[in-house]
Amino acid sequence: TVANQKGGVGKTTTTVNIAAALALHGLRVLVVDLDPQGNASTALSVPHHAGEPSVYEVLVDGEPLAGALHEVEAVPGLACVPATIDLAGAEIELVSLVARESRLQRALTVLLRETEQQDLRFDYVFIDCPPSLGLLTINAFVAASEVLIPIQCEYYALEGLGQLIRNVELIQSHLNPDLAVSTILLT
Repeated sequence: TVANQKGGVGKTTTTVNIAAALALHGLRVLVVDLDPQGNASTALSVPHHAGEPSVYEVLVDGEPLAGALHEVEAVPGLACVPATIDLAGAEIELVSLVARESRLQRALTVLLRETEQQDLRFDYVFIDCPPSLGLLTINAFVAASEVLIPIQCEYYALEGLGQLIRNVELIQSHLNPDLAVSTILLT
């Protein structure tokens, strides 16, 4: 999971570039765009207009991730589950749903099991988060084993980093004990 509640720190740029680099070196990589702005989807040239199957249907309607997955034409081995503008309302819609924090984890577990059985295993999954610490980011933290935090090289960025680390610790305590901050990337 690539996360930071601060906007404009390079989350999407980091996600897209690392994912593409790994795919260009022969690995199979999936990018899950959890940001309603859909910039990762745009960067990977994946359709993400309203009505297109997306991560929204996965989280809110319980649709399988495979139904929203697109192979990235320009980069063999790279796939993306896009975000549409519908995702902007998902925070509110998720509040009343059962197991709202683990909906992405469950869908991802099914997808990874299915792709493994078909010999189409993903080597890496990157989840690009929105600039907030709401239910979308919590879903990403519950679904992941590692957090990569891009951070700007400035004093005030440290305040936000402390809050983010505390949130990761809360997720570790209550929802995902395997979650670890593996990388802090200076941008």
